[in-house]
Amino acid sequence: MNPHLELLLSRAYDGALAPEHLADLRKSGLTDETIATQLIRGVPPAMIPKLLGFDIPAIRSVMLLPYRSPAGGFMDHVRLKVFPGLIDADGHTIKYLQPRSAPPRLYFVAACLRDVLEGDAPLWLVEGGKKALAVAQLGFPAVAFAGVEAWHAGGSRDLLPDFQAIALQDRIVEVLPDADFRTNANVERAIRRFGAALAAHGARPRVVLLPERLPP
Repeated sequence: MNPHLELLLSRAYDGALAPEHLADLRKSGLTDETIATQLIRGVPPAMIPKLLGFDIPAIRSVMLLPYRSPAGGFMDHVRLKVFPGLIDADGHTIKYLQPRSAPPRLYFVAACLRDVLEGDAPLWLVEGGKKALAVAQLGFPAVAFAGVEAWHAGGSRDLLPDFQAIALQDRIVEVLPDADFRTNANVERAIRRFGAALAAHGARPRVVLLPERLPP
């Protein structure tokens, strides 16, 4: 494991979150218990390029969302939320960064890990780690994928190896993408391919969309 990541995951960094990090987590509806259990923490500025393998001076601060391993402990995987978000050459906002060569991984939630791996209740596959944590707080077995193409490795249309730890056969899988599923044909196409890959492994996938506007 990256020694800097290993150090961050030690208890010495418990509670190491800047006010803007906490505000971001609170906006997502996450509780103190969830934040502590997932070991979410801020990263000292000097450690940011050592985790990413490159430096971006415009970054003010970052928040680490550690990736738990279904086998126990944590993956050697770095994904950081950036404050403030970065603007790329096309004007798009970049909210998260990870090492350039890192493949996508699934984000497992500690509170429901056993139900995800061994249970037969409907499994929720949620686009975004914080959203998956919020779904898990409601009592549902949830796992996150980090984007509409983050369920497979480059050059493949099969599920990530991380899925091998999850009981999928004959299981209902609720796939919860971001709202742009409704408006972006490329996003819809990617999610439909995701569903086909899940079905090929015996799952019973369904796409779930949250209301665009909650009732008053």
